Amino acid sequence: MPRVPRSRCAYAMHDEPVKPKRQPAKKRSEMTEDEKEDADMMRIARKGIKIAKEEWEDALPAPWKGPEDFKWPTGTIAMYKSDAKSSFGLTDKDLMTLRHESISGSPKTFYSLADVKDMSFEKFAAGALSLDFTMPGQPKTGTVRIFKKTDHSPNRRTRKNWMDLDRASWFMITRVYMKDDPQFAKSTPVEA
Repeated sequence: MPRVPRSRCAYAMHDEPVKPKRQPAKKRSEMTEDEKEDADMMRIARKGIKIAKEEWEDALPAPWKGPEDFKWPTGTIAMYKSDAKSSFGLTDKDLMTLRHESISGSPKTFYSLADVKDMSFEKFAAGALSLDFTMPGQPKTGTVRIFKKTDHSPNRRTRKNWMDLDRASWFMITRVYMKDDPQFAKSTPVEA
């Protein structure tokens, strides 16, 4: 049923307050010399990063073509593809060159955290990482969602190959979780 408007008496006209006319938008203030220099420096930096990204993408190896049934060893700390992209500044092309475990019938793909961290270091060294990332090999927000490869327990009713460690701080990841990771032992050491 359509909404019925509220009835009004024809003679009951209330004086509505007159809205003041809107002021025209102020002109954008002129930039000071320091602001102009900063803007020029940022423009030059962004242009340099764009060139470095193009060189980085040209130098990337071919996408990884491993076995479809590839499985990470038990104890490997891994992360989703989307988390690797947002936390470490990697692209789809970058991630396709890394080894990964895919689950059949599921869109989930697990990348080793050590491999993602190393690629982030390499991309930073090439100057192709965005200006948002100031610390190479560390997530932008300081926390990241990680998983630990587990051995399927025959006593469980449901199959579980990955244990969700939820969002953890980078300090906890490097000090607690990754010390037993077989992939982490081969990766770049973390400076405290």
